Amino acid sequence: RPGGSGARPGRAVSAERLSLERCVELALNNSHRRKAAASQSEVASARAGQARSGRLPEVSAGFAYTRLDQDPNFVFPPSSIAVPASSFQVPPMTVTLPANAFGPGMPPVNVPLPVPGSTISIPAQVMQIPQQNVKLMDRNLVAGSLSAVYPLYTGGLVRARIAQAKAGVEVARHEQRRTDLEVVYDVTRAYYGTVLAHQLVTLGRDTLVRMEATLGITETLYKTGSGRVKKTDYLRSKSMTESVRAMVADLEHQERTALAGLEAAVEWEAPSRLGIAAEELAYVPREARIEDALEQAASSSPEIARVRAALVAAQAGVDVARSGHLPKVGAFADLRLFGNSYDAGIMTARNKTTWSVGIGVEVPLFQGFRVGNDVRAARADARKLEQQLASLREGVAFEVKQACSRLEMARSQVSATGDAYQAATENRTLNMRAYEDDLVETKDVIEAQLMEALLAAQHFRALYDNLEAQARLTLVVGQTTHPNPAAPVSR
Repeated sequence: RPGGSGARPGRAVSAERLSLERCVELALNNSHRRKAAASQSEVASARAGQARSGRLPEVSAGFAYTRLDQDPNFVFPPSSIAVPASSFQVPPMTVTLPANAFGPGMPPVNVPLPVPGSTISIPAQVMQIPQQNVKLMDRNLVAGSLSAVYPLYTGGLVRARIAQAKAGVEVARHEQRRTDLEVVYDVTRAYYGTVLAHQLVTLGRDTLVRMEATLGITETLYKTGSGRVKKTDYLRSKSMTESVRAMVADLEHQERTALAGLEAAVEWEAPSRLGIAAEELAYVPREARIEDALEQAASSSPEIARVRAALVAAQAGVDVARSGHLPKVGAFADLRLFGNSYDAGIMTARNKTTWSVGIGVEVPLFQGFRVGNDVRAARADARKLEQQLASLREGVAFEVKQACSRLEMARSQVSATGDAYQAATENRTLNMRAYEDDLVETKDVIEAQLMEALLAAQHFRALYDNLEAQARLTLVVGQTTHPNPAAPVSR
């Protein structure tokens, strides 16, 4: 891509002479509109990725370190427990005293001791429990978590959003293609306009040279006093010559303006001036059957394809809105880890590592009629796009017919003006020779020269109209090719 910020004042720069293909290539590389459209396409692709993520689980992890002002605790308030009176029976039993229990020979043998049964009574009483301060954990706490949520059923929401996003990608793609076609058309038309302006300037300069030569001959014949050329003839020739000179100056200005327009279309930024390689407009015949052009436009027009994709997105939007009436089901899992120096209270080994799994269901019961209105709005938007698509098809068909008609008209004009131009050139040549031999009047020579210039200009304009009509038809039907203006001109 050409670089730089332009030529400095007073700096001599040479023009780079470029072909139409090279200008189109530079425009496609430099165009800010095309870059903006490409960025929009990237945005649409990213949104499609966002929509597809709705089918995947969401996993998140967390970590936190917390230091409290003091150890958290739990205080059990003081309480009392009333114990009622009770009694229990001790049955009779026999206890054996072993021999030598109290020393050698005491007693010498085992002595059975009978114990009679008895009843033991416990009076009623109240037991007091004092207040207890229990430490729950240490004030320094490290916590980590890992959680996952997986959608099982979303009421068609994820599927519809994915369809919307895919349609959005198509819309952006066709918009980018439309931008490319517009850039090519703008550059092509500007290039042909510049070539036309250059040809008109060349024609004007050639006419001026011939008019000056005629003025010189008229002046010579007037001063020699032949009698055939009067002062009025001389003045007429001089006035017409100066008029042509003024017209040439205006044509030169128009050429500079056309070249500036081409530089703007190409977004030319080089320090040198932009020049064109083509010297003449070409006659490139092209057959354009309306039926074939309409069929191609219906299948290739980026405008129709863009609205068609937008309609798909709107229809998916109806499903998105309708999903608000349906329940949502998801599975979830959660793992939590705690790090604490305290091993009692709530920071036991069991509580420091916990996990859970489950299934959640969300059922919409009433949203204030919002979902119903969303569905109505989405359906209305889809109907609107259907009507826009039908209207656009009619508009594209009209543009195709108009472009084909202009192309046919331009082709007829090229043929007619070419013949007229050739006849005018021969007429001007004959009148000049006859004028040199003093056989025709001055006004006839001037009229022949001006007529040739006028018909030449009409022929060049017909050539331009033919090429511009082809470029317009290419834009309307959605093609990307363009004719080559460097072929020899046909008269």
